[in-house]
Amino acid sequence: MNADLLFHLRSLSRMIYFVTEEEDRFLLKLKDTLKRFAPRTYVYNAAFGLVGLDNLTRDWGTRAHAVAPDLQGIHDALIHIYKDDPKDEQNFYIITDPERWLKDDHVQRRILNIVHQLHNDIRTIKIMIFVGQRKYIPEKLSRYIEVVHDTGLGTEEIGTIVQQACEHLQIQPPEDAEELFRGLTSYEVDAAIAQSIVKTKKDKSAPKRIDPAYIAEFRRRQLRKTDLVQHIDTSAFTFDKIGGANRFKAWARKIKAAWTPEGREAGLEHPKGVLNVGVWGTGKSLSVKCLGSEWGLPVVSLEMGRLRSSGVGESEANVYRALRIIESAAPCIVWIDEGEKSLSGGQSSAQSDAGTTNRTIGIFSTWLQETKAKVTLAITANTLKTLPVEFVNRMDERFFFDLPSEEERIDILKIHLKQRNLDPMKFDLAMLADKARSMVGREIEQCIKAALVESFDQKKKGLDQDIFAVELARKPRIVKTMVDEIKEVLDWVGYDPDVDDGIRARFASDPNRKGGAMKLVEG
Repeated sequence: MNADLLFHLRSLSRMIYFVTEEEDRFLLKLKDTLKRFAPRTYVYNAAFGLVGLDNLTRDWGTRAHAVAPDLQGIHDALIHIYKDDPKDEQNFYIITDPERWLKDDHVQRRILNIVHQLHNDIRTIKIMIFVGQRKYIPEKLSRYIEVVHDTGLGTEEIGTIVQQACEHLQIQPPEDAEELFRGLTSYEVDAAIAQSIVKTKKDKSAPKRIDPAYIAEFRRRQLRKTDLVQHIDTSAFTFDKIGGANRFKAWARKIKAAWTPEGREAGLEHPKGVLNVGVWGTGKSLSVKCLGSEWGLPVVSLEMGRLRSSGVGESEANVYRALRIIESAAPCIVWIDEGEKSLSGGQSSAQSDAGTTNRTIGIFSTWLQETKAKVTLAITANTLKTLPVEFVNRMDERFFFDLPSEEERIDILKIHLKQRNLDPMKFDLAMLADKARSMVGREIEQCIKAALVESFDQKKKGLDQDIFAVELARKPRIVKTMVDEIKEVLDWVGYDPDVDDGIRARFASDPNRKGGAMKLVEG
């Protein structure tokens, strides 16, 4: 049983809201916890009315459909709860689907009447427990309700579920059951096992087995069930698509071992977070997609704006839901793009949204620190001005993405020409790279697109090199309008000549190569 819930039950908290995606599991565990109060524990279900918890759970196995016709409506049930007299005992009333009922003003008033009754008659002990998938607490009741969030299946629970399933299937349970199924609900654990058994049934070498690859595939599919997070397809992205960033690539390839059984056995730990900060258009976001491909992990895009809602408590509930979904997809990379925008607003949150933004960011930050799920948070940012310090400090690795050097611009030109089925050998790459001085990769790509349009308009066959060179020369450089911002980030990064690297962040490329931002700003 959830420790926070036990605390509130022992404290006789009159109103408790338990947020969980497993109502049946919660009811069974609560039934066991309150077994000595069994005759005085009731549950309201819209289909059955207000019935005994024992009767409801027993009916699951007997296929019975016992109902309380006089107490089937929510208003009738609440009137009964108000009039009920525990007679110096303790009565427990569980209300399912509270997010449905609590939107009704009349329901709010009836519950408030019960609150007033309990507050003014200390001998009357009635405990109402709301259990729902989403937290919805109207402002009128917010001061009276204690909120508890389900922490999910524990190690022992996972072991028990897997053991029971394996005994039924007459197969050996996996040694790493907790790692395989952490973050899934009990229903999902059963479903994942069943799907793995079906897919391996005809495998002659090892039929009917719990295969980690199929469990991982099941986890990835969970991401399609919600719009709170987005699964990014990284199958088309490799480090060959990034020009430069040799130091970042080297780190990514080395740390990849931390995700392998051999690496974990040797004591390697996966990074909790990586921050990619730097000039706009230098491949920070692309690097995250390539990171997922390199590590063989799904990339989950998380936009904090998607989680914000106007309802009281709904934003926080969305954050918890998103985190549970992420844990069900682990191991994975959680990507927050443009973190300076997505994670901003905490300082003014108290004035602008009653502290909602600050709370949602706090929930996410605490989760990142405490979660046992194998996830790496990847944040990309163009500036550090509004990025919360707690996120910056919790990143295991921080990389500064610089302006590309001449050699890197040549690599970028090759990449974009090949993507358009153009032969780089037919172009004077050194000349084009010189025309692209102080350009970022995205600007070079934009020039190729513009040059293709102009070449077609002038009836040229394919991409005309002279037209391309003109486009590169005349393209306004964003770096010329962002010198102050770049200098600000560079000042934060710092530079230690003894190690030829940054002080607070590592350079994704060699900092002293020709064409880098450090030389540009110094010059």
